Amino acid sequence: MDRTQKKASQPAKAANSRFSWDWFFGAALLAVTFCAYAPAWNGKPIFDDLMYLVNTVELRSLSGLGHLWIEPQTTRQYHPLLDTVFWVEDKLWGDSMLGYHLVNILIHAVAALLLLKILRQLKVPGAWLGCAIFALHPVQAESVAWLAELKNTLSGLFLFAAILAYLRFDQSRSVRWYALVLLLFVLGLMVKAIVAILPAAVLIAVWWKRKKLEWKRDVVPLIPFLVLGIAAAIFTAWMEREFAGATGEAFEFSPIERFLIAGRAFWFYIGKLFWPASLVLIYPRWNVDASAWWQYLFPIAALGLYAFAWAFREQWRGLLAGLLFFAVAAVPLLGFFNVSFFRLSFVADHFQYIPSIGIITPVSAGLAILLKRWHGWGRTAGYGFCFVLLAILTVLTWNQSHMYRDPETCYRTVIEKNPQSWEAHVEIGRALFDKELLDEASAHFQRALEINPARPWRAYDGLGSVLLKKGRIDEAIADFEKALESNPNYPPSHTSLGRTLYRKGRFKEAIAQFETSVRLLPRAAAAHSNLARMLATCSDPSLRNGPRALALAQRANSLSNGSDPVILRSLAAAYAENGQFPQAIETAQRALQFSNTAARRDLTQAIQNELRLYQAGSPYHETERR
Repeated sequence: MDRTQKKASQPAKAANSRFSWDWFFGAALLAVTFCAYAPAWNGKPIFDDLMYLVNTVELRSLSGLGHLWIEPQTTRQYHPLLDTVFWVEDKLWGDSMLGYHLVNILIHAVAALLLLKILRQLKVPGAWLGCAIFALHPVQAESVAWLAELKNTLSGLFLFAAILAYLRFDQSRSVRWYALVLLLFVLGLMVKAIVAILPAAVLIAVWWKRKKLEWKRDVVPLIPFLVLGIAAAIFTAWMEREFAGATGEAFEFSPIERFLIAGRAFWFYIGKLFWPASLVLIYPRWNVDASAWWQYLFPIAALGLYAFAWAFREQWRGLLAGLLFFAVAAVPLLGFFNVSFFRLSFVADHFQYIPSIGIITPVSAGLAILLKRWHGWGRTAGYGFCFVLLAILTVLTWNQSHMYRDPETCYRTVIEKNPQSWEAHVEIGRALFDKELLDEASAHFQRALEINPARPWRAYDGLGSVLLKKGRIDEAIADFEKALESNPNYPPSHTSLGRTLYRKGRFKEAIAQFETSVRLLPRAAAAHSNLARMLATCSDPSLRNGPRALALAQRANSLSNGSDPVILRSLAAAYAENGQFPQAIETAQRALQFSNTAARRDLTQAIQNELRLYQAGSPYHETERR
């Protein structure tokens, strides 16, 4: 082989070698990421998980899937593609949490590898280091180990894929690449509105790469994305206010106070990236005081950092680019706009899942540049430092993942680090109640009342449930009534109060409570079923209403896709009350099939007893108070 051929073959060999090493490191990063999150593989639902998981009979059907797309108010936020993923996962995994967690970890790891491709495309130094830090940093644990934050990892996946596709379009100007970017962008918006930052992210990347921006080449193609992104952001803000509860006294801040919140949050996030200690699900919500001079130091220092980056943009262009990306991605979550989570805290680790790239990337690039300049032992020590850093981050993430094993572990950790978190006291009270540790649960509900008397209804509802479990019915009624005095539109307390009043024989009042539950939850199958059964089986004949009971039970059965044994039992009772015994018998037999599948012996026995009545041509009526 002559010299010319040897020179020609060297780049090809180098490319093949890099390709092989990329596959090796990619596989290694996937494996290490999965191992780092091993403690959370079987983590049980916590906090908002049950509002995102498709675990109600109304949503598990095809019609339920349709409602997730065409009725934005079905959930607190309109995330139809995210909800569809959860709907599919429900069909795949059911109540097993392992599948949900493994999918979320996989999406996070793939998103990290897409970030690698973007940094490589931009020729940013230290791309592998930045990718690995993003994948293994413990501040990401909240987004990866908390099931509800699938919206973070999945939106990150679509955002990175769209940016990568746009960079390809920027090179080729191909209509196909542009169409792919538009598709990924729209799909991403259906997961979370954070994807709306795509135009700004692309402009920052292009400016970093070419040191300039051109209106026709760089800005004009992004205008459609900008319009769609603004529309999605406005709609999301409206949903936060109307359905997520991001209104009220807890969100009433002056422009100066919001400026102070943003400045402090900015440094909080950067601090957690460099020193990820005491990470917790709910951080203390600090007091905002415009009269305290020291609180102005945070936003002033932040502005000073941006001024410094601007002044040295020629020498350290990557620093300014990273800080601009951080600002663009974090601004919606820094306090300038209302977010429902701000009721609990102004900051959260999951808020910086994507913004963190703006800090991680320039730091990784700086380390890579230093390593290239060092030689001998200096370079070896530098590589050793990077390896140790990634090992430490992996261990910290593994340790942090333990917090997401179950609700009790999670909320005990929150209370240990943030004892004034009333939300954590309520949630751990519920977890302890489920374990029938009633006295301990009651103590946490009481503590929540002491910390936050302005929002007492959930604590009172918990106290009422504890008292009801102890058989102290009159006291339970009093607490449920207190809950409804503070929030008349809290459906769980209407349901609990209705059942408790029925046990006391106060049937008319109980029915009124269930009527309210149906009004507040027009698409809740359980609410319709509860009221239907009362109207069909009440021991007081003057309160029975067969036709209305049948209409309610049929509505509940339709909402549940005809597969819930409890609802089918109510429907059978309603048929019998209306003298339609063949339908009652058939419905009760179907209820038996589903109750046997669910292995609920008590329910099966009750249905069998009622079925014998229907076969004898007699309706079922309650003869004893519950």
